[in-house]
Amino acid sequence: MSLLNQKLTQQFDYRWHTIEQVSRGTIPKSILPWLTTSHSITAKLRQAGQLRVEVLSDDWQAPSPRERLRLGLKNREIARVRTVILYVNEIPVVYARSIIPARSLRGTWRYLPYLDNRPLGGYVYKSKRLRRSSTEVVKLPAGLILNCKDSLWARRSVFIEYGPGILVNEAFYPAISDITLAAGQL
Repeated sequence: MSLLNQKLTQQFDYRWHTIEQVSRGTIPKSILPWLTTSHSITAKLRQAGQLRVEVLSDDWQAPSPRERLRLGLKNREIARVRTVILYVNEIPVVYARSIIPARSLRGTWRYLPYLDNRPLGGYVYKSKRLRRSSTEVVKLPAGLILNCKDSLWARRSVFIEYGPGILVNEAFYPAISDITLAAGQL
């Protein structure tokens, strides 16, 4: 199950931008650190309270055209698509969608399809050879994520160690503002 409103993803023409291209004055001050941190969101959420991962879906499927383009995937190439909600103290704070191409499932990453309800970030950041692309951000239109009526700020980046890498998209629910201080230095 995905919480993305498929009809709206077709209608809205939202574009991802590097953080330098976005006026920081348009981003709420309590959200900005989450968009710009180079640290693991998972680790920071654990500092803020009890972390729980709800897996909405984790299966093989075709990535969206935007995801395919970002990873440089061929038209018929499928990927493991993992969609989760991260909760802190039972409050939803992050909607995450990770695209893991089959060509990236090598080395230690070959175990990623077996994460169950463990966070991807806690696993990926353990690698010593990990490289990360620049982070892109966007303000997603209201209603794009079905369980939230608000527009949400989101970030995405590609973690590279094997193959084309793993694209991680993270949208921050408004409640993330309430735990920014508890998460410590981002």
